[in-house]
Amino acid sequence: MKNKNPIWQDRIVTNPLILAGKPTIKGTRISVELIMELLDGGRSEVDIIRMYSHITPEDIRACRDYAATGAKLSNVTWADIDAIMDGKR
Repeated sequence: MKNKNPIWQDRIVTNPLILAGKPTIKGTRISVELIMELLDGGRSEVDIIRMYSHITPEDIRACRDYAATGAKLSNVTWADIDAIMDGKR
């Protein structure tokens, strides 16, 4: 059976302890928001990969797909982070 999950679900992750829960490219601290800002600012995928050699064209495509869902770029509050750090979550 073919995987019905969008590609971004395998590449975009959120962790309240990394960039305050902003969605990032898995295994990095590079946010979807940063990639979208670079693309919106006129940077090409090739430019971005030169800047961040540890990401791939598929990672950039996942950022675009994620952003196209209209998902919030951050939904974690500092209270959430404090609770996690205190072991309450």
